[in-house]
Parts: sequence; structure tokens; C-alpha cells
Amino acid sequence: MKPMRKSFLILPILLCCTALSALRFIPDSAFNPPVKDILQSSLLNLQQPDREDTISIYGKGLYHPFASISRFQDAFIDAFRTGKARHSIAGYQSADSLFKTEINVLAGYESTHIGTDYGFLYKGARVAASYRSRLQLNMLWWNGLFLGDQTEAQGSELIDSFSRISNGKISFDNLSGDLSYNAPNLTLALGRGKFPIGNAISGSIIMNDRVNDYGYLLAEGRAGAFSLSLMHASLMADSIYAIYYNSFLNNKNYPDKFAAVHQLSYHPRSNLNLFVGETIIYGNRGIDVNYLLPIAFWRATEHNLWDRDNVLIFGGGNYQPIEPLYLYAQLALDELSYGQLFSDWWGNKYALQGGFRISLPVMLPRSAKPFINMEITAVRPFTYTHYMSHTMFSHDKRSLGYPKGSNLVDVSALIQLPYKSIMLWQSGLSFTKQGSFGSDWHTNYNDVFPGESLHNGTAHWFEGDITKTTTVENSLLIDVFAHHRLLVSHKAEHLNNWDNTIYAAWQFSF
Repeated sequence: MKPMRKSFLILPILLCCTALSALRFIPDSAFNPPVKDILQSSLLNLQQPDREDTISIYGKGLYHPFASISRFQDAFIDAFRTGKARHSIAGYQSADSLFKTEINVLAGYESTHIGTDYGFLYKGARVAASYRSRLQLNMLWWNGLFLGDQTEAQGSELIDSFSRISNGKISFDNLSGDLSYNAPNLTLALGRGKFPIGNAISGSIIMNDRVNDYGYLLAEGRAGAFSLSLMHASLMADSIYAIYYNSFLNNKNYPDKFAAVHQLSYHPRSNLNLFVGETIIYGNRGIDVNYLLPIAFWRATEHNLWDRDNVLIFGGGNYQPIEPLYLYAQLALDELSYGQLFSDWWGNKYALQGGFRISLPVMLPRSAKPFINMEITAVRPFTYTHYMSHTMFSHDKRSLGYPKGSNLVDVSALIQLPYKSIMLWQSGLSFTKQGSFGSDWHTNYNDVFPGESLHNGTAHWFEGDITKTTTVENSLLIDVFAHHRLLVSHKAEHLNNWDNTIYAAWQFSF
């Protein structure tokens, strides 16, 4: 009875730590592309640093820094050390070393200067646990409030979900995490997070991760040269359906909204990967089991469900002809009519994206190689638009498509220079030419093309008012301390005049 009693004790610990996207993905995972949109102005949006396995230092049983005066003294000094962390707020390792868990608390402050100043003060916690190395759990929670100019704070990129005003200050919180089973060629996960699909430095045209976290079920497997990826996510609709006489009930009446994604990848050689897939946005009903079948043509399925959902078809590949050079390209189709494929019909909604990353031949001692990334993106007008709140290609009032919108061409470049594991400098430059007609994913295309014009209306590249935007960004991440991280960044954007924003962030984790 003793082994069973122990397993019953472990299970509640795992379940109570529900939930940070730190999955151990399969090789060439659809949800973990090598090239990512990583130029961030907030430490909360950056991947959390990997911690060494400090549990083995603690020994068996429960650990905390208050067990003795000597341990507390060393933990206090550790809070200001450079190098690797030696202590956490708590940890546990079972006698057989099969179950390990570590808990950290965190706090920080992020300041933004745009003519006026505002800052974000927050606290949080992080939990990581594993059982027999294949069952893993990760959780990151934080909450905080804005200080300073509250009007400017409303435009912060951090506010990607529900927020409230208390005592004249905006406050909100966030939770991400996963419970996963990981084998060499299999990942199964239940979690709350967000994933980019397709390589990109300016934002994915297939599915971007500059949105609020969402709940998901995820499965990926690989056999030989093929891999199959499947995700089903619960999204937040962007607006309510006012069907009640009571306005309070209407304000809470958000329809159910889901995203289903599947991707089939082919790896004929170690340096070549080709993939095709589909994304379905649907809702105002329960989970549709039709979209849980991974090997199926979901567009045909959607037709047989009376053509009421939003389908995106995508494909692409990446190729590394020589070690320093990495090439990638992808295509997303938001509509498909063979008869009008090459016409100016507005429904020809598609996006193209391609680029390359090349490692530089010089590098600093004991540091990863620096690289330069170049990318070009073109998105047709009205791409990502639909006509119902629960079928918009979006989540919680942010687009899941290309973050800069549609009816545009964007050229972006990124240079990254790391120094050991303690410092990272990044610099980005982009130029975007965009027309206003059909550029906003919020647009209901039935309002723009009523009646017969839905079948014969046109949209041209850069139609409408044209804007040309140049953006320059620089950031410096300092990770030299055991428990502190610092980030300083600057963004300059030119539309009619140059607008400058300065960010500074500090985070403490113990």
C-alpha cells in the first residue's frame, strides 16, 4: 500500500500546479520554429531563463532557505551574486529522485517613456515540476498595476486581455503553463500559452504569438520522415452577442470560440523540412469533433458543415544548404477560388513570407554565433477578415494573423549579438508600405461588399490611403546576475515624424 499512497500524494501536487510554454518539443516542431519574433520591450514577454538543476544540490525532501541560519545567510548573499542561482524559495525531491519540483517568486518594474512616463509594477510566481523526466509541469503567474500616466498606459502591449481600474490605476494579471508528457518523438500537452507557426522575425502570417495566452490541447508525433502536429485552442471572442433584454447579461455574453490547427511535415533530409496545414476558427457551439481528426482535409469538412467557419490553408518549408545559412518561406491562403485566383477579386486573400538567417563568421569568446536575419512579407487586402465575432481570425481583440495587418509589403532585418549567456544585444529595422483599404482584420467584408459585389468586387494592392512606416528598434538584455534581469530598449518609428519610446525593465526572481 505504501507505493500507492505515495503516488496519491504526488498527483495532487502536480494538479495544483496547473499550468509557461516550456514544452520539450519534438524535433522540427510546428509550434517551436527556429526563427521567431523575439525583439521585445518587456521581460514578461521574453522567455524565462533556463535554471540549472538546483534540486540535486538541495538533497532529498523539502528544501527552503529558512531551515538554518547558515543556509539563510548564503541564500541572502545569493540574491546579489552573479552567475548561476544556488537557491530558490522552495523545492522538493522525493527519496527515489523521481519527482522534483521547484518554486520561485518574482517581482519587477518596467518603465516606459513616450513624452510622458508610466510604469508597471508586478509580482508573481513560477513552478516547475517533473516526474520520471517524461511528465512535466510548468506554471508562470503574475499580476500588477500601472503607475504614472494612465492614459498612455492603456496603449501598453502588455494589456492583451481583461483589465480593471482600481483607485484610478489599471491592473491585470496573467497565467500560462502546461502539463505535458514528453517522449523522444511524441509530445502530449494540456496548457495555457501561445505559439507561433512558421518562421518569422516580423510576425507570423500563419499564426502569431503577440496575443493573450489561450487554453489548448496539443499533440505532436514523428515517425520516420514525417511528423504530425495538432492543436485545439479555446479563444476569446472580440465582441458580445446582445440577445438579452438585460444589459448586464449581454456584457458577459461572449460566444464560444475555438481554433483548430493541424500540420503535416515531411523531412526528406536533415537540412530540409516541408509542411502543409490548416487552421479553422469557429464557435458559437461546442467543440466540433470534426476538427479533431488530424489526417483530413478540413476545408472539405467545413463545406459539409454548411460553410460557416473560417478556414486558413498554409504551407511552406525551410532549407539549410550550408551550415551558416538558413532559408525559409511560407504561404497562407485565406480564400480559394480557382476561377479568380489571379484576378483582382477582393476574395483573393493570401499572404507570402520568406527570408534567410546567416551566422556571422566572427564571435565573442564562449558565446553563441551572432547572426543577421532578412525577411520580406506581402499580405493582400482583406486577408484575415471574416463576418462574425466568433469566426474572426483573432483572439481577445488581437489578430492571430500578421501583426501589422493586411494590404502591405514589409521588409524587416534583425541582427543579434550574444555575449556568453549574460548579455544579448538585438537591433531591428523595418519598412512597411500599406494601403488603408482592407488593412484591418476587424472589417466585416459583408459590409464592404454587400449583395452581388461579394462575388465580383475588387481590391488592389495598396488601395486607399498609403502609409510608409520606418521602425528602428534596439534592445540590450543583461542576465549577469543570479536572480536579477535587466532590459533596456529604444524604439523609433517614423510615419510623418519620428516618435521615440524608451523602455527599461528590472526583474527579480528567487
